Amino acid sequence: MLIVKEKIIVTANLNSLERDTVFLNWEDRRKSRQKIKTEKGVEIAIALPTGTILNDGDILYRDDKCCIAVEAEKEDVISIQLDDITGSAMIAYELGNRHAPVSFSNRRLMTPYNHLIEGLLKRLGIRYECKKDIFEPFRTTTSHG
Repeated sequence: MLIVKEKIIVTANLNSLERDTVFLNWEDRRKSRQKIKTEKGVEIAIALPTGTILNDGDILYRDDKCCIAVEAEKEDVISIQLDDITGSAMIAYELGNRHAPVSFSNRRLMTPYNHLIEGLLKRLGIRYECKKDIFEPFRTTTSHG
């Protein structure tokens, strides 16, 4: 089993190397300790420093012949159209109250799929779309305690 203790800083072109991939959802990209298998079946033990976040494209291993890269997995999300300030504030309040992870881009808010949130959006008449997409939550540096 391959043990990964740090991300590899890429300073050279990797195109000549055989590439293997680990597909990780947003939660697994935040786990500093886990056992996973690559697409080609290689077992990896991840033992990264606490707080390390893996990003799409990060290299976990590299030698003269191959490299192992992280690929963000598409997952079920709710993409919410932020049309007006009142609807946006209501959504922000409700998702914040649930401590739901969110991401923002182009007047849209995205959160992992949850049937309760979908029901809330229907009741409030907020435009949304359920789809598969890469989810990367907004990162904050504050906490409650």
